[in-house]
Amino acid sequence: MVYIETINVRRNWEVCPRGAAESRWTSMYASINRYGDIILSRVTHEAMVSPDAYQLLYDRERDVIGIRRARLGIEKNAFPARPRGKHGGVRIRGHKMLREFGIKIEGTRVFDRCQIDRQGVLILDLGDAKTLGR
Repeated sequence: MVYIETINVRRNWEVCPRGAAESRWTSMYASINRYGDIILSRVTHEAMVSPDAYQLLYDRERDVIGIRRARLGIEKNAFPARPRGKHGGVRIRGHKMLREFGIKIEGTRVFDRCQIDRQGVLILDLGDAKTLGR
């Protein structure tokens, strides 16, 4: 179909820049699924100084998960960080944390704005997380 009457309309075109768009694997990113599997991107894991394990924390009052680096076999309550995917991310099995604190996760929750506080704890705010999927 040709719309003759709109051919000479002035348009304000903007060019879409081509280049390396920032993806979830090239920035601070974390997610948690309903089974308690916590996925950290390579960038997030490296920002935490790439430990072999993490301690899982929970603030009931603010509904926030905290993740603190730990040493497997040396520190108590350390959950191992296992390689996940081809981009250098890691997985922490946190089902025990969901059961222990009664946390309900429907679907996969994504933390696009995760940050590390002054004590070195990765802050995952469940109130700020987006639901991923269909």
